[in-house]
Amino acid sequence: MRAIICPGFCRYYKPDKPDPEGCGGLNWLVARPGLAQAAEHIPPDHAGHLYGQPPDHPALLAICAQCAFRVDGCDFRDPSVPRQECEPCGGLRVAAALLAQGLDLDQPPEKP
Repeated sequence: MRAIICPGFCRYYKPDKPDPEGCGGLNWLVARPGLAQAAEHIPPDHAGHLYGQPPDHPALLAICAQCAFRVDGCDFRDPSVPRQECEPCGGLRVAAALLAQGLDLDQPPEKP
């Protein structure tokens, strides 16, 4: 999932500096491998948008609420950062694209 999401959708991705923790969106999607096949077919897009989904969509807010970077390091959810100066993480963008395709994101996470 990381190979699909990070290079194709995330402006924060740095191939020479892998982040072992991963963003909340990536981790949320990794826990739901049933969405992987659909994620593989989303065309990469570096425009930084959410595929027509509002930033305050309940499913997207729920993903962000679980993210370790939200407290310190997420400009996208920081109300003090002007919207035009930030972008969502790649995982959140892919989740938004899946929502735009009409997929149900309420799949339970897979148990380890």
